[in-house]
Order: sequence, then structure tokens, then C-alpha cells
Amino acid sequence: MSAAEIFGIEEPVAEYRVTLQVHSKIVGGVPSSPSVIKGWLKSKLELGDRDLQELADKTLRERFPDRQPSADELAQALMEDSDDINVNGFKRLDGVLAYEARCMKAALKEAMNSAYPGVDWDGKKGGKGGYTPDIGKPLPTGFRKGLMGTAAERVFVVGDIHRDYISLGVTEPSGIEERIKHVKTPQGPRSSINRVEYVERPRITFTLRVHDNFLSREAWGRIWVRLQDIGIGADRARSDGQFELIGWERV
Repeated sequence: MSAAEIFGIEEPVAEYRVTLQVHSKIVGGVPSSPSVIKGWLKSKLELGDRDLQELADKTLRERFPDRQPSADELAQALMEDSDDINVNGFKRLDGVLAYEARCMKAALKEAMNSAYPGVDWDGKKGGKGGYTPDIGKPLPTGFRKGLMGTAAERVFVVGDIHRDYISLGVTEPSGIEERIKHVKTPQGPRSSINRVEYVERPRITFTLRVHDNFLSREAWGRIWVRLQDIGIGADRARSDGQFELIGWERV
């Protein structure tokens, strides 16, 4: 039973069904499980990856001097011997790759802060050219909190396969890429190899719950136009995760 049912009130929440079409690929940013990393290692060894093969030969000499291990044993030994072997990817839920609802909310807040960095936004003041909510109570006169802070407590993302997860519509990633990552450390600039799972052109759908329906259509339009170019997922600086909003429907 919900709070609205207990208190006998109409829930002061507007719900929107949102659908996004990613242009090229969305990149995972969650450290993968050992089983995912092991599977990637086995496939790379089968393909004869030169750099990985050098590490494998070293491991074979040191760990298996008197016998040839199975592919599974070798992959496990490589994982234990090297701190550099890792893969960032996606959560798995009931066998389906998923994007976390909290990450979608964080992306929305980022776009809101970019589109409206101050304390005002289109329609905030109501009246002529403004916006009067059709659900719940309007924001009080003199409300000075910025949009990102306001959205943190009024806008919520609900996934389609679980409240916390949005399905990417596939059971396996489209592939794993190795990318050079440049970082600055106290010892100076360093480079490392970052391995990431990606999914090509997923279409994702989720529900957006907006308390008091406090944002105007114009404001939502500006936010989504900004987020389309910012993108979702990891490695957005490379323009990964850019998308087109193809569905916005009041439930």
C-alpha cells in the first residue's frame, strides 16, 4: 500500500514515458564481475592478442611449468597475476544488460545544470509566458533553489525491468574496446589501457516521475536538447552515448 492510498489523497505526481534512441554506442562504467573478465580473457587468447599472449607466456612459465592448463585455468591465473586486467561494463539483471536508473537521473541533473545554471528556469515564476502546475502545489513565491537541486528531490527515474534498472535490450554487449586513458598523478602524466563494454544503438525506455509537475514543456525541451548532445553512459567526452529523444508521453 502506498502513502497516497493510506492518506486517501491523489498522488501529486506526473508520470512521463520516455524513449531514447542512442546514435552509435553506449559505454558501460561499472567494474565487471570476475566471470565477465574471465570470458573476455579467454576470447582474447583464442584470437592470439600479442600483448596478452606475452603475459600469458610469462604466467605459463611461472605458474604451470610442468603442464598445459585449461583455458579457464589460464584466464584465472592471468586475473590473479595482473592488477591491470579489468573490464568496465554494465550491470546484469535476469541475464539482461542494464543501465542504472540512478545514472539516468544523474545525467538529467547534469543537463539541467548546464541548461539552467542559475536559480531561474523557463516557467518557474508562472503567470504570463510561465507555467502553472496541473498536479500538486506550485513552487512558492521567492523559491530560490536552483533547478538541479530542485530536481534532486522532485524528479525520479523508474526503470522498465526493475525500479532501479533500465534494460538495454540485449543479453551480451556488442563488444569490448581497449581505450588509452591519460591521467595526471603526483608522479606526472600516466597512460593506461581502459577496457570497456559497449552496446550499439540501443533503444531504452523508462518512466519519469515528476512531483508537482513543476517544469514547463519549454524547460523540458531545453533540458532534453542539451542532454542529447551531452550523452549518457561512460566516456561521454568521446561523444559516446549521444541519442535522440523519440518518445515523451504523459502517462
